[in-house]
Amino acid sequence: MKQAVNFLLLPLLIAMPTVAAAEQPLPAVLTLEWCLERASEANPALAEAAAIASAAQHRIRPAGALDDPRFGYDASNLPTGDFNFDSTPLSGHQLGLRQKLPFPGLLSNRKDAAKRGFEASNLLVEDRQLLTDGAVESAWSELAFAQQALGITDRNIDLLRQLAATAEARYRVGSGLQQDVLRAQVELTALLQERLRREEAIARANAHLVALLDLPPETELPRTAALNSTTSVPPLLPLLSGLEERSARLRSSEKKVQEARLRIRVAELEGLPDVDLGIGYRVRANVQGDPVEGDDFFSAGLTIRLPLDRSKWRAKVSEQKALLRRAEAKLRGVRAQLSSQTRSAHAELVRASSEETLLKTGLVPQARQSLEASRSAYKVGRIEFLSLLDSQVRLLGAELQLVRARADKRRAFAALETASGEKLR
Repeated sequence: MKQAVNFLLLPLLIAMPTVAAAEQPLPAVLTLEWCLERASEANPALAEAAAIASAAQHRIRPAGALDDPRFGYDASNLPTGDFNFDSTPLSGHQLGLRQKLPFPGLLSNRKDAAKRGFEASNLLVEDRQLLTDGAVESAWSELAFAQQALGITDRNIDLLRQLAATAEARYRVGSGLQQDVLRAQVELTALLQERLRREEAIARANAHLVALLDLPPETELPRTAALNSTTSVPPLLPLLSGLEERSARLRSSEKKVQEARLRIRVAELEGLPDVDLGIGYRVRANVQGDPVEGDDFFSAGLTIRLPLDRSKWRAKVSEQKALLRRAEAKLRGVRAQLSSQTRSAHAELVRASSEETLLKTGLVPQARQSLEASRSAYKVGRIEFLSLLDSQVRLLGAELQLVRARADKRRAFAALETASGEKLR
């Protein structure tokens, strides 16, 4: 059913309205759904895969068709003395028609091979859609992380400025240390430097996502939606056992193996005799002395191609057998690669999901509580300024780790869907 849907959508994918899509206004909030829809309409790699599949589809009919018949004309037995068709009974206008007939089974095997090639290319459109969706979600997640990391950094810059101002005020009245002021200034400078890196990361992520969405290079994408995802981690074994059935890339490689086997049979049949059938019709004039009084002549005949150089045809068959071995090796490689990618993406997803839970329910709330306690203690002089500063730095690190874990979870989900060949959310 999925292949039938892809077949129906193929002309739409080829004629994607990229110009109109480029003029589509950006949303106020950049959601993943908007990006995926835009990529389906405008992504160049997806359009290329659809065009390749369309070209393969159009190769099917010619592969199973006979060669075009040939029409011929001869000015037959025309005397060179007067170039007159009425001089002799042998002269006439010879009309001929010839048709090449290949060895039985050749055309049907060529057509079947072309069909397998189209089916393989059509499955790669489905695979390219998953690859594109995964790449878009990964790029969107990186942009969201970079934007949120910048927001966290800005908030901490404001807090550090407040702490630095407090340290300076206490130093001026003699209740603080100069080293507290200097340490606060050092940490503030480091955060300002980190902010520059966050802005660079936003620019890189923006450029990557803009390219995937085929937007103008100067496009500045709006702020992304929340990174949070509540989807649970799927079990690994069903994903691995379902690869053969669900992975479009794996099924495409299997179609390529079938095509290669048919190409061997095509090469074998091409090395067998084929026949040219021909008919002729000579239009004659009624010349004196003609025993048949100017009757037209009809003729028919055939020509058989004799493939005597068997080494040439054996070489062609051997070439196709080598291509079959290549297709089989590629199938094994794709199977192993997808299995490895599925395991790797699943392991990353488990790690990111567990880390998100640990940070969300443990480290981040604990770091906030620790900072609040440190602030209260610092106001009454129970702890030093450096302890308060360390609490602030730990909270910054915990908040950044939480956003990073959420982005990694989405990236891992996208990679897992791409490798396993199915949507999991």
